[in-house]
Amino acid sequence: MTCDELLALLCDYANGELVVESRETVEFHISGCERCGVIVHSYSHTVRVARALPKCGSLPPAFEARLRAAIEPELTRDKPA
Repeated sequence: MTCDELLALLCDYANGELVVESRETVEFHISGCERCGVIVHSYSHTVRVARALPKCGSLPPAFEARLRAAIEPELTRDKPA
């Protein structure tokens, strides 16, 4: 497994959605790749923290519009045409 292949599976790995063989391949890779081990640990920690945050109600409409306008370029940046 390459580092790029691991990154493609990171979300599924952190969510426990990989089949056993793929999970074991990821775990083998991170046991020997310090960089990927740090990435997996950081990502998994971020997901746990975000899930533990309290749920909030709807955003004020003006704030939501500004927020969406600010992140829209990032969401479409590397998207194929």
